[in-house]
Amino acid sequence: MDVTYLQGPSPCHRYQQKLKSETQKISERSWIQSKAVLFNKETSLSYTSLVLDTQGQASPSKIKKSKIKKSRKVRTKKLKAYIPEDKQETSPSELLKTYERKIPLVGKPGTGKTAVVHQMLKLWSEKDNKDLDYMFYFDMRETPNITEVHKLEDLLFSVFNEPDEGKDKVLEDIKNNADNVTIIFDGVTDIPSTSVVFKLIQKTLLPEAKIIITCRPEVESADFLLGWDCLRVEVKGFSEQGIREYLSKYLSEEHFNKVLCNLELFSLCHVPMYALMVVACFSFEGSEFSPHPCTVTEIYLNILHFCIQRNVGKTSENESTKWDAVLSLSEAAFCATEGKNVNLKSLPKLESCAYLAFLSRSVSQVSSTAKKPLCAFLHYTVQEFFAALWVLKDPERTRSVVQQCLTDNIKHMKHLVPFLCGLLNDKNTDLLESLIPSQQLRETSGWFFKHLVTTFVDCSDTEDCEIDLLFLCQCLYESQSAEACVYLLDKLDYCLDLSGETLDPQQCHAVSYIITQSKERKIQLKLQNTKVSKQGVRPLLGCLSKLQRRVSSSSLSLSAPERFGHQPVSI
Repeated sequence: MDVTYLQGPSPCHRYQQKLKSETQKISERSWIQSKAVLFNKETSLSYTSLVLDTQGQASPSKIKKSKIKKSRKVRTKKLKAYIPEDKQETSPSELLKTYERKIPLVGKPGTGKTAVVHQMLKLWSEKDNKDLDYMFYFDMRETPNITEVHKLEDLLFSVFNEPDEGKDKVLEDIKNNADNVTIIFDGVTDIPSTSVVFKLIQKTLLPEAKIIITCRPEVESADFLLGWDCLRVEVKGFSEQGIREYLSKYLSEEHFNKVLCNLELFSLCHVPMYALMVVACFSFEGSEFSPHPCTVTEIYLNILHFCIQRNVGKTSENESTKWDAVLSLSEAAFCATEGKNVNLKSLPKLESCAYLAFLSRSVSQVSSTAKKPLCAFLHYTVQEFFAALWVLKDPERTRSVVQQCLTDNIKHMKHLVPFLCGLLNDKNTDLLESLIPSQQLRETSGWFFKHLVTTFVDCSDTEDCEIDLLFLCQCLYESQSAEACVYLLDKLDYCLDLSGETLDPQQCHAVSYIITQSKERKIQLKLQNTKVSKQGVRPLLGCLSKLQRRVSSSSLSLSAPERFGHQPVSI
């Protein structure tokens, strides 16, 4: 590259070019991993616009927490995503251009946080080279030891990418021109104060650099983000228009219409990861995938069976060996999830057909001369699904995960619970018979749901925590257990208080499902200042006959009109 006409040392421009090549590889690799689960390998995946809301509610770190009173069984939770109005408030391109120096991208699992930053990497790598700037990307889950790095030079050059020449000049230019540096930390969970990552986030190091982090909502209350004055961006997944655009690109007209006719399945697709899984289910040739019911767990189980069937004959494994490999994969997934890591360790038989569609392989540069092969799941939610399979093998481990996921140390394990509920769904017993005996599943189901409800509802009696009613509704919807729903209603005295919540359509379906399970007693549903989309209103209106009284006027805000360009209205 001829850099004689550019300002700045030549080694810096050559290093910039090397960084662009590396970031482009990272962006391309993410699409290759997504394609791995699809039957049609010729499908060309591309970025579909996501709704990025910069007007979201305040971070929990800025909200004073108070202990819930025993007399009040439920209270509002913050930061719940929903199919939003596509206001096009911001985009990956605009996030690259903004002068804001601290940007957290917040969103629930699968909403596209990583897709946004990968699109930023792609856009940056395609820029011309006239401006000397630097972009570094760190997947916090793939490099868990990153929090043990204490020097900036080691973080940028050893962990990410080392200059071929003039290392000292490059480092000096980075320090002297930090306003031209963008550093992305993807999948932030917990950062010790001694880490160089902590110093970068807290702006005690490279204060002029642009720091972008992605995290789940619960992480915002962590100590290392307290007082973080920033441009907060909530990643809300696809708008209705985005869902249609995405599905129309990757589904046949027949399958596209099937999804459109199923409100539950269509609503599920506002989460991009679930949209990909829906496409995967329809992409298998000869697939008899049925869109009823539309629980996430059932979709993942169907994909697991499809992938194993698709790869029959590609290996010398017999049927029993294949399922043993699934259990081995599940154990590795649990160990990695427990350690907040996506890299799988001690995983034998990598050629197994059970691994072909779910794992990506890459190489980590351990040193200048040594490389280490790595395996990781397509997405963290897929890893959590497999981890739940391993948890369910041991009833005591199942009980322990539910009890301990409310503690600070392993609260990230909470995301396994909906999958546990879905795996205990009676309709999925046949799909699990090769992994877990049916009798064991029935015995676990006999105590699990009461244990789950009791643990989460009664947590306020002894701990400073909130009852996440929407989370419980989501779990019980995955279970499709009428008995468990009635047990929850009994615990709450048939009063569901969702005041001040923001419900996505999937959550609306879950809430309406819980309500419809009450056969004899009317339910009091509180929706004061609750925000839902029009798609979400429909299932709620469908269960009015089960309610003690109807919602009062002007208390329910529609936050996602079916026709785009309209402002939210109240009914």
